[in-house]
Amino acid sequence: MSKYTISCILAAVIVGSTTLNAESFSTTEYVTVSSSVPAYTTLNEEVPSERCQDVKEDISSGTQNADVLGALAGGALGGVLGSNVGRGSGKTAATVGGAVLGVLAGQNIGSKYNTPQNSSYRMVRKCETVYTTKTRNVVSGYTNIAKLKGQEIRIESDKPLKKIPVTVTYSY
Repeated sequence: MSKYTISCILAAVIVGSTTLNAESFSTTEYVTVSSSVPAYTTLNEEVPSERCQDVKEDISSGTQNADVLGALAGGALGGVLGSNVGRGSGKTAATVGGAVLGVLAGQNIGSKYNTPQNSSYRMVRKCETVYTTKTRNVVSGYTNIAKLKGQEIRIESDKPLKKIPVTVTYSY
């Protein structure tokens, strides 16, 4: 074997044993945060509100059944008048027909007199619930930024941090 070959083998053994015997350890360092940027979330909310208005409402007094009374009186009068016409089964038909026509005529005449004698109004407040969509932004967390040996570190959290823990491993 030549001296050169022996030197190469010896160099390989030294490098290999150094690599096998290399040690490392880890430690936690706390890096100061340079900035904490808030992150926002948009919320949509349905907000109820009441909308009211004053409305005029009719208050009526007086006869409101004149068409019913007219129909009854007309039917009775038509029946009596119809019974005076005809004989036998024709008399029955005339009575029924007179009653029907009397009801229609009496109802028509009665409805003309169905207007209230006194009309007045009252104010009534009517309300309804209305929903409006409102959008608002809320803080959902923070992005904390720090630098360690030229490397930027970003950590998300629910509050701003002053320091960020970083595990650093050293090998020798």
